[in-house]
Amino acid sequence: MSFVDTIEVPGLGNRGYLAGGAHGAVAVDPPRDVDRVLAAAARRGVRLTHVVETHVHNDYVSGGLELARLTGAAYVVPAGARVAYERVPVADGDVLEIEAGLALRALATPGHTPHHTSYVLEETGRAVAVFTGGSLLIGTVGRPDLVEPRLTGELARAQHASAHRLAAELPDGTAVLPTHGFGSFCSAGDASGSATTIGRERTVNEALVKDVDTFVAELLAGLDDVPAYYAHMGPLNSGGPAPVDLTPPRRADAAEIAARLAAGEWVVDLRNRVAFAEGHVPGTLNFEADGQLATYLAWLLPWGRPVTLLAESAAQLAAAQRE
Repeated sequence: MSFVDTIEVPGLGNRGYLAGGAHGAVAVDPPRDVDRVLAAAARRGVRLTHVVETHVHNDYVSGGLELARLTGAAYVVPAGARVAYERVPVADGDVLEIEAGLALRALATPGHTPHHTSYVLEETGRAVAVFTGGSLLIGTVGRPDLVEPRLTGELARAQHASAHRLAAELPDGTAVLPTHGFGSFCSAGDASGSATTIGRERTVNEALVKDVDTFVAELLAGLDDVPAYYAHMGPLNSGGPAPVDLTPPRRADAAEIAARLAAGEWVVDLRNRVAFAEGHVPGTLNFEADGQLATYLAWLLPWGRPVTLLAESAAQLAAAQRE
């Protein structure tokens, strides 16, 4: 009997997954804070056999490389992706055995990126779920404009074709498990709901109910701004991210905070807006800890600039640091 556990990353509007059986498991599009994946595997009592990426991500730094190094799992990345580290290249039709009777089958689904790959979870040869990354989302698809502007139109058409391939090759009851689409700016349209199947998507997904020309025209017309930090994510993931550092930050006293403000550095107050409005350190900026702190702070903070966090509790600070 197989299982799928969801690793929620609400600050980025994404999900990662841990899927497996009685003894083995695979991590799909893991977040950078890999301790969450390791804890999920420990609770299940399973060994990671594979860590797989659906694509080189443009919206967050992946924990895949570190997770594979820590566990000895094979690090599986689409063959068409250009990366600077050793990996197991996967191509359309390749099968990754997790344990007896449980496997992942790779399906090429270009569109979000040229090399994008989905993975079908098969139990005794029957498709039970498909990890669709930035391809087929809930009601929509991943945006096609994050790789290269000149490829956007071509990738939009590829998204339509990939969605139709998934719908044609998989049974209606197959669970669709995307990485993006839960508030992520990688979504090309509004995604609603938290669960879906191939059968449901056949009736509601814009890529499956519209002809290709209408779909492409409407998709391109509806594309929104791209968070500024996205420009740095792809190169970091291609080059090989460093391990995440969640060491508690050094405390700063009032004099140091004043000096940082005077130097033009960002000092961010994490309290809710009502508390901030009632009183705050002059010169500080308010980004509430609840919500999509990671996305909006990273979008507006100049890349590479230091940031100081002011929190109302140690727990709030630790959560914000992780974000």
